[in-house]
Amino acid sequence: MFESVELGQQVDKQEYKDAIAQLRTQLITAQIACQKASGPIILLISGMDGAGKGELVNALGDMLDMRNVVIQTFWETSDEEQQRPDHWRFWRAMPKRGQIGIFFGAWYTDPMRRYVEGQADEIALEHDMRRIVRLEKMLADDHAVILKFWFHLSAETQKQKHQKLKKKHKESPEMIKRAMWHFDHYSRIRDAAEQSIRHTDRAQARWYLIDASHKRHRHLRVFTILNKALQICTEQNHSPLVADDVIMDVDTAPVLNSVNLDHTLGPDSYHDQLTEYQSRLHRLIWLAYKKRLSTILLFEGWDAAGKGGSIRRVANAMDPRLVQQISIGSPTDEEKDHHYLWRFWRHLPRAGMVTIYDRSWYGRTLVERVEGFAHPAEWHRAYEEINEFEQQLIQAPTLLLKFWLHIDQDEQLRRFKEREVTPWKQHKITDEDWRNREKWADYERAVNETISRTSTREAPWQLIAANDKKFARIAVLRHTVEQLERLLNEVKK
Repeated sequence: MFESVELGQQVDKQEYKDAIAQLRTQLITAQIACQKASGPIILLISGMDGAGKGELVNALGDMLDMRNVVIQTFWETSDEEQQRPDHWRFWRAMPKRGQIGIFFGAWYTDPMRRYVEGQADEIALEHDMRRIVRLEKMLADDHAVILKFWFHLSAETQKQKHQKLKKKHKESPEMIKRAMWHFDHYSRIRDAAEQSIRHTDRAQARWYLIDASHKRHRHLRVFTILNKALQICTEQNHSPLVADDVIMDVDTAPVLNSVNLDHTLGPDSYHDQLTEYQSRLHRLIWLAYKKRLSTILLFEGWDAAGKGGSIRRVANAMDPRLVQQISIGSPTDEEKDHHYLWRFWRHLPRAGMVTIYDRSWYGRTLVERVEGFAHPAEWHRAYEEINEFEQQLIQAPTLLLKFWLHIDQDEQLRRFKEREVTPWKQHKITDEDWRNREKWADYERAVNETISRTSTREAPWQLIAANDKKFARIAVLRHTVEQLERLLNEVKK
């Protein structure tokens, strides 16, 4: 989930200065107009220690009229609060209609802390998150605008910040102790955050993952999202902001940019590894069959990225009696008469069997989003629907592997032209392929957001560098073999 916000994104000084000059006027104007809104605007700020949450709030003080802003830190629980239900302190602090409330952590802090400290397990954390979902829906139904920000740092970045903190605050042992506690528990905090975000990322209260490693990028991202929310609130004549009108059209993190497309593999090494991994995969699939462990392999990617070639190398390693391949195209009339997930539920493998999807349920957040086949309200809520669907698959248990095959535009153009002049490949190139290519930027944005919102701990996306087909095929086979071995070893234990 956090791959998209560990890219170290930066904004240069002049770009930041120019953007702030414009945003300051827009924010103030929109804030004044929204004072007549039918609900409050709640900014919930959470994230890793040292991620600059306090700096962000101070910067907001220069951008907003603070006379209509309330800031709540929820630092320590008072005796009065301890004698009442957990959410009492939050209800007391709610901003009034038309007012902006900035909450640090709020109702997420204590459930996550209990999980990190081992006082609560995953079931208890999920229970707390479901209660939070109900709270946020109640507020949103009463016209509150809820913007939730997770300020993220990679483990290495947090380590660097803590080292600087030690030097700067030698006379503040309590501050250093607190910082080191967060660093020592980094993995557990990251895990708690991912689970909490996955359970509570809903259309009425979206999470925005912020790369907090650089101040200017961090501040500009938040200011831009807040401005978009206030602008929509104003344009709708103070009617409640529907999250599906979206703030998500703010640029998403370019997670695809992290893929190194320079990887190549020579023919000798390719054939040696192909033989090795196909042999291992054949054996593992039969072991999985005997253990009644199902497998689903899901392939998405750019047109001409080599999905078919990778699928064939995987399928050829398996006994055909154990595997079915499903190629997903436009829905039939029958499928249109059902929920979009219906046609995927129908083809789920029996225990011990394998299903390979060439394209998948992610069509809802990719092609259907870009081409306008799905209403914004439909593809926005699809993220949570898909995460829930995949969670059920994994608990079945099923090994779910999701591959995005990535190429650049130059390589795609080369392959398109090759198909046009190669007789046995001409059927692969259509007018629709060329039309989709013209929408590369729209699809790239949809892919980035899809990966950011659906790459979970249990079902992470694997981004495969596919400019070199041989490298991509081996990368897919290797990951499939490694994950099958991992799951089978867990079953033995």
